[in-house]
Amino acid sequence: MNPLVTTAQAGATGHPEAGDQRIGLEDFQESGLYLLFPGGKRIVLTREKIESFTRTFEANLDQIPDKIRSAVAFQACPVCPEKERARFCHALPAALAFLEALEGYKSHSKVGAAYRGQQAGLVWVPETTMQEALQFVAILSLMYYCEVGKKSWKFFLGTHPLLSPHEMIARIYLNVYWDCRGDQEKVGRVLQSFADEITCTCRCQVKRLGLICKNDVLMSAFVNIQAQIEYLAMKGEAVLEQSFEEYLEGR
Repeated sequence: MNPLVTTAQAGATGHPEAGDQRIGLEDFQESGLYLLFPGGKRIVLTREKIESFTRTFEANLDQIPDKIRSAVAFQACPVCPEKERARFCHALPAALAFLEALEGYKSHSKVGAAYRGQQAGLVWVPETTMQEALQFVAILSLMYYCEVGKKSWKFFLGTHPLLSPHEMIARIYLNVYWDCRGDQEKVGRVLQSFADEITCTCRCQVKRLGLICKNDVLMSAFVNIQAQIEYLAMKGEAVLEQSFEEYLEGR
């Protein structure tokens, strides 16, 4: 196996394969998420594609029916600092950028996935679900486009969409702990505030998506992230402690 390819699911051995595909770093030139299907089909999700779609979306906003644009659910979140000025949720285009490519897939559809970050290296999962893999879209929209979420970008550092919920929670908790310099009382306050805001934005985004599409695959990705952040606020320290114990047991 290429030493820069990390298998994120136990039990996979040998050269990575997705269905009847053999994969290596040379197959993934762009940073982003690759959804791998049998027969060689792949869907590539990159931030560059989101940026391109965002420009088109804003220029053609008037093409969205008035009934949708005037709906309460389409408006900016109650916690958004831009809610009085924004014509639309700034995180919405990131969620819609791949809507056409994902048409026909369900949230629990099985898929292989590979993620390449900005740094060299590849994380590969031989089998996951669409809703789990598409956390990539939810995380990107929160980190870089959501006016509320991007204030907390540092809490998502070191995460990627193919982390298990357990790993995601532990990673974010460590980031919050570091940012609070270990002050447990402050950690608790920050986690609760963070969870409240992300819960609000994710719920609002799910409602917006419901106005525009009937496919549940993207909506489920936001629900997953929301659930993980809520659990983080309640059990983050316990999850991190369990991670340490599992590591020591596996040495």
